[in-house]
Amino acid sequence: MRSWLRLTLAVAIALAAGAFAVGCGGGSSSSDTGTLTVGSDIPYPPFEEGQPPDYAGFDIDLVNAISDEIGRDVEYQDTEFDTIFRDLAQGKFDMVASATTITPEREQTVDFSDPYYLSEQAIVVTSDSDVKSVDDLDGLTVSVQQGTTGQAYVEDQTDASEVRPFPTGPDAVNAAKAGTADAAVLDLPVAQDAVAKESGLEIATSIPTDEEYGFVFQQDDDDLREEVNDALQKLKDDGTYAQIYKKWFKEEPPEEVLTATNEPK
Repeated sequence: MRSWLRLTLAVAIALAAGAFAVGCGGGSSSSDTGTLTVGSDIPYPPFEEGQPPDYAGFDIDLVNAISDEIGRDVEYQDTEFDTIFRDLAQGKFDMVASATTITPEREQTVDFSDPYYLSEQAIVVTSDSDVKSVDDLDGLTVSVQQGTTGQAYVEDQTDASEVRPFPTGPDAVNAAKAGTADAAVLDLPVAQDAVAKESGLEIATSIPTDEEYGFVFQQDDDDLREEVNDALQKLKDDGTYAQIYKKWFKEEPPEEVLTATNEPK
């Protein structure tokens, strides 16, 4: 009888401890459940575009290949770029894949993967515009996507009379086309995609900025960052990355991006 009581007491204590642990744990993260949750600002063609659940783009194809490599399902959450790092810090998703430039300022609060794309900025204008160079932006109204390196460039490196931020890159391009801005400054591949799809627009000039895109992680998520880095390098080595790159940009990837690395600051 006393043995039965001791057994009953032990089971009760174990059940209580388990219930306490569940209550304190706050539920399972997506990494615990095998799902990789990815924040991305959509649309931003050719990197991200489409409607849920049928997203497409260079970033989307690359993340899908990485998720296959690490054995996880991927789930995308459309998020405004201006708040995407805050949302990452709050745990709304595991990583960010949104044509994000690696910068020292951003590395103060988040960590980046190894680079997966090399980029620069460009000026988009209407075909009848007199703007041909960065200096021609002096005194003009320039549209940008809010929170991007394009906005930082116009604010810091030009004498534009007004920098007009918009929630998305296409919105910034539409402002230039409609004449509510004299020019738009945004990432070169995004500018090229817009000019190819919209008549009456052209690229006045590209702006060399030596930018590198990386996937973004919380600073304490070293395991996931390294897991993604390893998968990314494998895709670069086995030719999968080049296939995805050529699909979206119609050319071979630059050799520099195939070996580029990034160490968290």
